[in-house]
Amino acid sequence: MHVHLPKPLHGWREFAGEVGIIVLGVLIALGAEQTIEAIHWHREVRTARISLSEDMHQSNGFFAFRVVAHDCIARRLTAVNEIIERVAKHEPVPILGEVIPDIGNGLRKNAWETNRAAQTLTHFDRKTLSLYGSYYLGLDNIDQFMLSEAGDWGILRVLEGNPSRLGPMDIAGLRVAVKHASFENDIIAQISQGELEASKLLGVGVPEPDKSRVAEVCRPL
Repeated sequence: MHVHLPKPLHGWREFAGEVGIIVLGVLIALGAEQTIEAIHWHREVRTARISLSEDMHQSNGFFAFRVVAHDCIARRLTAVNEIIERVAKHEPVPILGEVIPDIGNGLRKNAWETNRAAQTLTHFDRKTLSLYGSYYLGLDNIDQFMLSEAGDWGILRVLEGNPSRLGPMDIAGLRVAVKHASFENDIIAQISQGELEASKLLGVGVPEPDKSRVAEVCRPL
């Protein structure tokens, strides 16, 4: 029994040529698609870096302020602690106005969350993504300390007015709040300095702290 293979209309050589053309066309199409996709993600990464830089620039204003304000906040806490101890000893103390200093605000991470959800961050090179990740991890950490710090200063606010009215239970709580606020001031300034150094590696500028805000936070209690 003989099996007869079908013969192409124009011969095997012509048939192979046609198949080759088809395969080449498919490869060109796939290559073009990959090129278009690469161009698309290159643009997305560039846009993402712009939005991340804008977010970081605003947060850097807070970090720069907290680095400069650290010593002034520490001095205020020392003054607050001295008043607490004078009250504890039933010594005369002055009438106090506003106790809480300007401890700053304005952290932003919208661009990070948006680009992570859009999968844009996966197209960053590993080193750059590591620097951004470190920066935004620091942002998450400092958020927790800021929240605790605000709570401790809220407790210390009870000193406003006539501190002599406070009793032993108040004094005990105030002593704890001072220690916590002092630790938080130190760690926030430390993290802030690290965030500013990470920003420089990413080419993000650091704004100068507002001199009027610095002067306000440094005024005597």
